[in-house]
Order: sequence, then C-alpha cells, then structure tokens
Amino acid sequence: MFVYAQAIITTLGTPIPLFNGADLGAFDHNKDRNGNANWLIINNEIQATQGHSLLVSRLSLPDFQLDFDYWASDSTQATVFFRCANPDAVNADTAYEVTLVNQSKDVGASSILLLNKVKQSKVANQWNHIRISAIGTDLSVTLNGVTHHVRDTRFSNGPLAINYISGELRVKNIFLTIPGRW
Repeated sequence: MFVYAQAIITTLGTPIPLFNGADLGAFDHNKDRNGNANWLIINNEIQATQGHSLLVSRLSLPDFQLDFDYWASDSTQATVFFRCANPDAVNADTAYEVTLVNQSKDVGASSILLLNKVKQSKVANQWNHIRISAIGTDLSVTLNGVTHHVRDTRFSNGPLAINYISGELRVKNIFLTIPGRW
C-alpha cells in the first residue's frame, strides 16, 4: 500500500501501473470475502476461467482514470465496479458498475448499469481497450475508441473492483491516472 500511496503523491497526472505482471499486490482478493475464482498470472496477464470473484483495489479514490486491455470469451460475464462505497459488499447498489461484455440485447459492453445502456458491439474473442473516468460527477467510459458520458452523484469515492463471474477473462496493462489538478 505504501508504494502506491507514494507513487500517487509523486506522479499526479502520470499513469501508474496497478498490475506489475507478477503479482496481485495492488488488489485484495480474500477468498473468504471475495469469492473463489482461480485468478492466475500468465504471460503478464491476470486470467480467470473458473469460479467467481472480485479483485478489489487497495486504493480508494474520488477522481481517476483507469485504462486496461481485456479479452473475453463468448461465454464470459464480467464487470468493473468503481467508487465502491462499501468494499465488503460490492454491487450495483453500492458502486458504479461497467459491463465488459454484452449482457443482453439491451445492455452492451461499456454500459454503466442503471445509468445508461450502450448498443452491443463486438468484444468477444478479441483484445479490447477500455478507459473509465470519474471526475466529480462526470463519468465516462471509452471502449475501443467510442466514448459515452453520464453525470451522477450517488457515489463519490472508493476502490475499484474487477468482477469475474464466468467464462474466460484476461486483463493486462492496467494503469491508473490521478488527475494533477489539486
């Protein structure tokens, strides 16, 4: 935790890695609390193929920009939560939830659940790049270059969480940028 706190102080406005390719030190993945997924690190990627689980960041932030690449199979169910108000009970009632894969014909990848519904796009069986930004009440999600914005005041601070439910999920190049405006 100290290493990340020091990095934030000295690198405002500069992306810092949340995953070093070797371990999950930036995340709390307590199996008793966060599920039983088989999180693996292979080829500098975080991978999961069984179980279900949350990787909750050890950092709790009000404003940030999160960038990462992900690959999901046709059968994958996965989301990202941010500004988790209660890290012990992460869900759509306690955090913003962004879909990583198409969940139904009404909710496409990059939708912020309960706030906007994005049309489905091709995300399965390919690498995708996503950027999630939260600056004050302005929230945006950019998936493969297409951006959607919303405004909301429900949650103002908290950690991030990668939510793996099923299928095959691979995540890499996870960077967090803290705005340098303070």
